[in-house]
Order: sequence, then structure tokens, then C-alpha cells
Amino acid sequence: MTRRALLLFVLLPALALAQAGPADAGSWRLGELPREFTLDNGLRVILQRDPAAPITVVQLLVRGGDRDDPAGKAGLAYLTARLCLEVSGQTMLRQLVDLGSSFSLDVGGDYSLVTVRSLSRHLDPTLDVLVGMMCEPLFSDLRVDGIKEFMRSLQKQENDNAVNLMRKTVAASFFALPAYGAALFGSEESLRRIGKRDIQEFFRAHYVAGNMAAFIASDLGEDELRPLLARRLGRFAAGPRVESPPLAPSRPEPMRLALERQAAQALVSISLALPPLAADDLAAAMLLESWLGKGIGSRLWSLRSREGLAYSLSAELQPNRDGMLLSVYLMTDERRLAAARAELERLLREVQAQGIGAAELSAAKAYARAVFWRQNESRERRAAFLAFLEGAGLSWRLAGDFAGCLEKIGLEEFNSRLRGWLAPERWFWLSIGPLVEEAKDSNK
Repeated sequence: MTRRALLLFVLLPALALAQAGPADAGSWRLGELPREFTLDNGLRVILQRDPAAPITVVQLLVRGGDRDDPAGKAGLAYLTARLCLEVSGQTMLRQLVDLGSSFSLDVGGDYSLVTVRSLSRHLDPTLDVLVGMMCEPLFSDLRVDGIKEFMRSLQKQENDNAVNLMRKTVAASFFALPAYGAALFGSEESLRRIGKRDIQEFFRAHYVAGNMAAFIASDLGEDELRPLLARRLGRFAAGPRVESPPLAPSRPEPMRLALERQAAQALVSISLALPPLAADDLAAAMLLESWLGKGIGSRLWSLRSREGLAYSLSAELQPNRDGMLLSVYLMTDERRLAAARAELERLLREVQAQGIGAAELSAAKAYARAVFWRQNESRERRAAFLAFLEGAGLSWRLAGDFAGCLEKIGLEEFNSRLRGWLAPERWFWLSIGPLVEEAKDSNK
């Protein structure tokens, strides 16, 4: 599972809170109630105090992911973000090592996220180094060519992993333009088209204070952090928020696809489009993902123990702002691909026709609650959760009473959505592995 997929699995339950009102001390259940303020350059700061340890985590969000790549220039968002975090010399690298600080990058569909980890007493010099790199990146031909070559290696790694290739193929099939992982690292053709002017234009438009936000979890209080952040994050140029144009999902054609891949294991999946990211459907979508394919008690689990039919299996929800995608998949021996496809179809048809019972719904809710509280114990996860809400076009303030919102989902309401979403005519089939005769016919 990729870092982004894992992060989304952890954070999705909290999105059910989208119907809650603004956060207040009475409804907030995720650590201390965050404080929000805006720096003079327009950059919003959401600060949550966590006194458990003298550590600070900064999640710096830039609104601009791969769905914002211009037509024909897939990979531009990732390329720009990587160039902004290129350490320009050994001196800077040695500074970060000496400080015990680290940073990482996650470029997704709707936003890019830079994570900074530091001892609180070293936060000021750490941000001095990192923000200096991001405010004045060097877009030299040598650096651009180096990152492009790195992206080509990431393309190959993505294609060599069946699950990652599934995610990429499904995204490419459901959206008219490359977005949401369909070409995060670009293609050979798109990388050739991207020049320094494209990178500079994307940087100037997106890496401005009004298009960014900082989500911080720290033992330091607002009085101590505010002047520090004004000094460091205040270096970003002022500028407006960038609004992405709508990106409507499309119906895949054909609805069955088989990709030939010589390997001992094969993957078979069924994917379908859910509504765009909005309050009404998120909780139900997350519960459906959990019930279908998360853990030993999931509906898919029986396929794993049946005559060694599945090596691994899962249900995975991708909560894109412009259209959620749900994939149910399993890995099997290539000789059992046809049998695995038949069993997966049988199970999903049964689920769609029969729905869920009251006891199963209660168990799915309990599992979702447990995952949420366990995974959000760390300050980095909590800060990333708040950033995810904002990056997805919602609001960090929607993180109120998670358990209460889950409990509001009724049995009849859930089954109504389930039956509509899982209707067989909406299924997109994908097989990755040695092509059996049936798969060959489906590609004709």
C-alpha cells in the first residue's frame, strides 16, 4: 500500500464529520481544539497544541496536485514540488542532519503536502532551511533533467507493482484527463513537453501564501509560535488561492480491461465511481470499504481461505474531490485467475442483492471507530488529517464528534446507497497478469 493510500485509509473515517458544525470545545474530540490565525502574507495557520513531547510537526499544504497538471503536461505538479525541495548543497543537508530534522513530500490529486518534523527547540532553524529552499528554488536544466530521470524510474516502479498499476489504470479509465494518480509521474511524452517556463508558471501560481496553509502540532503555544512562523512562513510571497476547474468522471470504455504481465501472481479487480467528495456520502462510502475488504471480518475474507484462492485482498476507497473511486481486488495464482474472477463476481452480486444486516453494520462502525482513534494518536497523523480535509475542499473544522456521526447512519439508508453504488452495470473489470482466453476476448 502506498503512503498516500495508507494515509487516506486512516483519515477517511473522519470525513464523515462533514455535516457537523464549526468546531468548538464541546464537540472536538481529537486532542486539544486547534487555533487558527492568518499571517500578514495571507497564509493560514491551524495550530494544535500537544504537550506530550517537545516535538513539532508542520504539514505545509499547497493546493495543486496532479489533477491541476495542464493538458499534455502530466507530471508538472510533482516535478515542481520535487524541485522546491532539492537541497542545494552539503551545508544545508548537514544543517538538517545536525538538527535531527527531516522532511518528506506527498503529491496527490488535489494538493501537495510537505511534512516537516523537528525537535521544538530546533524548529526555527529547520524552517529557515526548508522555507528558504521552497521560496527560492533553483530550476536549472541540470536539476530539471535529474528529477525527470528520477520520475522515469518511478514510472517503471509503478508499472512493476500490480496494485499500483491497478490504481493508475482505474484513475486513467474513469477520468477524461490524466488525474488522481493516472499519470502522477508523467509519461515520456509529457516530460519532454515540460520546460522551465512551465515549471516557473506553475510555481508562481501555486506556491503563494493565499494558496497554502500550515497545519501544526506542537508542544509550543501560540504566543511562542506565532512570531516564529511570521518570520519563517511569512517569507512566502503573497498571492491568491488557485481554483481548479471541475473535472467530471467519465464512464470507462470498455468496461473490461486485461493487461498482460508475466508474473506468477495475477490481480483481478472491480472498480466503480462514487459521488464527488461531499458530506452526504462519505461516511457510507468509508463503511462500505471497511465492510467489504478491511480485516478478517470483511466480506472478502472468505475468498482468501477458500482453497488458497487469494494471496491478498482489499477494498480501497480513493476520496478524490471530483469523484470518489472504490476498488475491490485480490491477488491470486495466475492459474486461478478465472476462478478468482468468478468468485469475486459472485460475492459482489450477493452483497448488492442482499445488503448488510444490522449486526454487520454495527461491527463495521466499531472497526472504523477503532482504526480512527488508534491511527490518530500521533501528532503527525492528526496534522495530516486536518490538512487532508482542507486539501479535499472541505474544512478542518469538520472534525467534531466522529463516533456520533457514524452512529447516525441508518441501516435502510446504508443499504439504499449500497445497492445503487454496487449495481453490476457500473462495474469496471480489470485483470493484470498472464492473459487467459476470457481476458483476451474482453479486450477485443
